[in-house]
Amino acid sequence: MDLVVAEKPKVAEKIAHALGDGGNIVRKSHNGVSYYETTHNGKEIVIAPAVGHIYTLVEKEKSNTYPVFDIEWVPAYRASKKADYTKAYVDTIQKLAKKADVFVSACDYDVEGSTIAYNVFRFATTIREGKRMKFSALTEDDLVSAYENCTDFDYNNAYAGETRHILDWYYGINLSRGLMSAMRAASRYRVLSIGRVQGPALEVICRLEKEIRAFVPSPYWELTVKIKDTEFTHARGRFLDEAEAKTALERTKDDGAIVSVERKEQVIPPSPNFDLTSLQVEAYRLFKFSPSRTLELAQTLYEASLITYPRTSSQKIPPSINLPHIITALAGHHEYASIAKMITQNKWFTPIQGKKDDPAHPAIHPTGQKGKIDGAEKQLYDLIVRRFLSAFAPQAKKARVRVIAESGGEQYAASGSRITEKGWIEFYGPYYTSEDVELPAFAESEKVALEDKKKAKKETKPPKRYTQASLVSELEDRHLGTKATRSVIVDTLFKRGYVDGKSLEVSDFGLKVCEVLEKYAPEILDEQLTRKLEDEMEGIQEGKVERELVIAEGKEILTSILSKWKSNEAKIGKELLEALKVTEQQESILGPCDKCSKNLRIIHMKDKRQFIGCYGYPACRNTYPLPYGALVKPANRACADCGKPMVSVKKGRTHYTMCVDPNCPSKARWRTAAAAKASASATTTPTTPVSATNEAGGTESKE
Repeated sequence: MDLVVAEKPKVAEKIAHALGDGGNIVRKSHNGVSYYETTHNGKEIVIAPAVGHIYTLVEKEKSNTYPVFDIEWVPAYRASKKADYTKAYVDTIQKLAKKADVFVSACDYDVEGSTIAYNVFRFATTIREGKRMKFSALTEDDLVSAYENCTDFDYNNAYAGETRHILDWYYGINLSRGLMSAMRAASRYRVLSIGRVQGPALEVICRLEKEIRAFVPSPYWELTVKIKDTEFTHARGRFLDEAEAKTALERTKDDGAIVSVERKEQVIPPSPNFDLTSLQVEAYRLFKFSPSRTLELAQTLYEASLITYPRTSSQKIPPSINLPHIITALAGHHEYASIAKMITQNKWFTPIQGKKDDPAHPAIHPTGQKGKIDGAEKQLYDLIVRRFLSAFAPQAKKARVRVIAESGGEQYAASGSRITEKGWIEFYGPYYTSEDVELPAFAESEKVALEDKKKAKKETKPPKRYTQASLVSELEDRHLGTKATRSVIVDTLFKRGYVDGKSLEVSDFGLKVCEVLEKYAPEILDEQLTRKLEDEMEGIQEGKVERELVIAEGKEILTSILSKWKSNEAKIGKELLEALKVTEQQESILGPCDKCSKNLRIIHMKDKRQFIGCYGYPACRNTYPLPYGALVKPANRACADCGKPMVSVKKGRTHYTMCVDPNCPSKARWRTAAAAKASASATTTPTTPVSATNEAGGTESKE
């Protein structure tokens, strides 16, 4: 018998239904975990699920000290009560493995999936023979082909994954304990973290933040005129001397002539199909989905058999994939019928290929299957499908024109463009963002009138901050982290209070953490060191590097770092504490008190209680309540109803913004709306997030 182990329950069910002979599938259960017995071409198979990582790394002897390197793999339920649910999965696999002769990994084909399967193979079974199913889509054809063409178990992938886990544990636990130990030495506790990739990521954004804060704007002047209601800008561009700009404007007459009309045709090729990073960047641009949210949605679409595996670095689709079949299937979806049929009728079956490649998986693309989806999943799916179909379409063409007018010896220019052939743009639909400006007709030597002559003073601007998506892209460009972990790194920077905002602004505390690391342990921030370890782990995957050597090297480097750190722990703690106090003070101020001239601030109690009080205490006893245990930050705006400060509240997956005053008119409206929704939900099944009045009088949106 073959024991096929999938990474998740949904995937196990799909594999069973794909492989079962004539639908001959028996669903059974052990300790609440469903598994499936069937046959494929007469071969007896049992398909069982894992539930992600059901084994994890822990210290052999628990401690709070550092450095620690004595670790082992154990079932996840033994490491954390939060993972108790994994015990039933381990027990089920152990029970089934006793009757099996061959272990077949049907986990995701990447280092994480291979590590999950490897740990199950060696710890939950005594089976000697291991095989691997390789697939990029959960369709029946893909799964049957993957099973019938099983390869040997992918040990090198698993070794690389295990090495990554060990090194990440070494660095993450030891460095984070070092940070928190320094804080405790300064008589303060706070959850802090730094890691092998998190350190260089923090340094990247801190370097930009310092550049932005040190930026001194320089003045410059621009001259503009209106010709045929079109704005022309002086051909020189920026004037750094106001006197020169003034003289040039004085020379400019009320009439002039067109001296040049330059026309060009531009060919715009379609974009290739998405890899994970480009999907995250585009989804953020269009929908403001965070990178981690995009990955979560894409994983759901993959498990629903609607798209291929999302954790890919490839922008290519190999010729082995039956593209005409997928396009024909999409023609059966009413949203895509017209553009898919246009492709099939013209036999445009060769898509544009991107530069990036991934030996494990193709670019993200639809499978052609139908499914019931809505909301954010539907948005992301539509984006993926339209990107896929547009990759087969002809190039677009754009007419560009640049017009130069002269008056009094001064030249002014205007540029315009318009799409002349839509090509793939028609297929990409609403996701193409046009920046075209169409100019009126101009002819060389044409006499024109110049109106609305202006001299405007402007200032140079600092570099733009990263967004979550652009930081993920930057980390990829620097070869830091993996396609699956970069969004997690960005989320962690937020959780630790190092960054905040849609445009990632580094907090004073985040800057101080980076400064302290640079001063006492610069190796932690060294992206070259991190990149070297990434390259070595890729070498393990390729069978060119011994994992033991990589682990030993990482351990040696870390031991040296931590030795220096320990000798400076008291100094580090003092510096971090000073920065933390400044940051907390800044993050707590809400604005002027409505009863006195002092500032209102958020006050935290030791038992997770919190409220808003006044810096004028005890002379001013003005207070407002806040929800217990929630993360509350200033919203940096006043309430439209009463003018009092607004706060942003986050508790678990619940987010809302509210006025601090429980008696504000806005609270009465929210309570009325909440009561109406509660009444409606009693008689109908809710299809949208349910709102309810929270303990401070705000509105909660349950995701």
